[in-house]
Amino acid sequence: MMGAVLRLLFLVVVLAGIGRAQLWRVDAGTSVMLAAGGLLLCGLFAGKVAIGVGLPRLTGYLLAGVAVGPYALGFIPGAGVSGLELVKGLALGLIALVAGTELHLGLIRRVGTKVAVLCVLVCGVTFVACVGALVALKAWVPFLEPMTWPQALAVASLVGSVAVSFSPTVTIAIVQETHAKGQFTEFLMALVIIGDLVVMVAFAVAVGVTRANFGGGMDVGELLGGVGWELFGSVAVGALLAVVMLIYMRRVQKELPLFLVALSFASAEAGGRLHLSPLIVALTAGALIVNLDEREGTRIHHAIQRAELPVFALFFAAAGAGLKLDALLEVGPMALLLTALRTVAVWYSCRRFSPPGEERLQRYLWMGLISQAGVSFGLAALISRSFPDFGAQVEVLIIAMITLNQLVGPILTRRALERSGEVRTEEEEVPKAA
Repeated sequence: MMGAVLRLLFLVVVLAGIGRAQLWRVDAGTSVMLAAGGLLLCGLFAGKVAIGVGLPRLTGYLLAGVAVGPYALGFIPGAGVSGLELVKGLALGLIALVAGTELHLGLIRRVGTKVAVLCVLVCGVTFVACVGALVALKAWVPFLEPMTWPQALAVASLVGSVAVSFSPTVTIAIVQETHAKGQFTEFLMALVIIGDLVVMVAFAVAVGVTRANFGGGMDVGELLGGVGWELFGSVAVGALLAVVMLIYMRRVQKELPLFLVALSFASAEAGGRLHLSPLIVALTAGALIVNLDEREGTRIHHAIQRAELPVFALFFAAAGAGLKLDALLEVGPMALLLTALRTVAVWYSCRRFSPPGEERLQRYLWMGLISQAGVSFGLAALISRSFPDFGAQVEVLIIAMITLNQLVGPILTRRALERSGEVRTEEEEVPKAA
């Protein structure tokens, strides 16, 4: 581990030298390439250090990005980090594709109803807690104070709909890192995935209600059409993607990792332009493949494992560099309050509503539901664009909450998997893969 620490310190010194020499500013392309190289190398060595001290590798990636990013030491500029959005889409696609290959019909039959019911209850309790707190503290929240009570309730619902979101990206990455497998892991993964669907519907309704309260009117047809397109359009594109992958794997059978990376790049870019959910697209593709041909689903899983380390290191290091630490200073007390309230609400609802007799779910499931990541950032940015009068202030509050949850969430997720007894060593996993 000491070697990794020394290499990491050396890289930080090199990045500091580059920053002082202002070599980032040669041109936009060079800035992005240098940012990608710096974050990748720092992330890889920080991941080794994190493992050495008993933390998730992902936490090392995040903290390395935070440290050298534009909101801390500033060795990597914001322009370079912003240029890595396509890499984030690629990593999200690969992670979701692997998650999809875990969604066997047998698993859906075993836990589908239980997961859906618990997910709605957890999201509902968390939503009510966060909205209630914001409305009760209206006089002390700058962007709510001048609003009427109906308007304040609508805007609080916007914040609450984002606050209930989980992070499939973080959860699945930790599951892959720990090689966890079993009923607890399956339940956790299914819950965070379904949670994203619940959040998208709740957010769309909250946006419609808020527009109506601020004089924009509520177009129910447009609301339902937008939600329907994002959900069902993503499923349709995912099904098409599954057909393309199956044809390639059966007829070409070469360079599968490279093909999956290229396809994930293309689907992430196309999904953004078509207003689709990259998560649902990749999940659908993986789930269809594994249920149509389990052998090909296993091949995808192993192929992504060969390509995932550098992609995930860069993705999470870039995510860490993008965490706006200045937002914590601006709205720190309110963000801390809402984050603590969200944690208590998730803990209580998991303890109270988990299936009877499932002690592990009652005791440890809440730990895997604390992280927030990409979807939450996207929704916060959408609020800022959609409501220019107050959206920027709402975005800052949400980003501050995400930052707090992202720093502790991966550690809690790993601890939940360890305490569930389903974490496996690589030696235990290899014979099964073979």
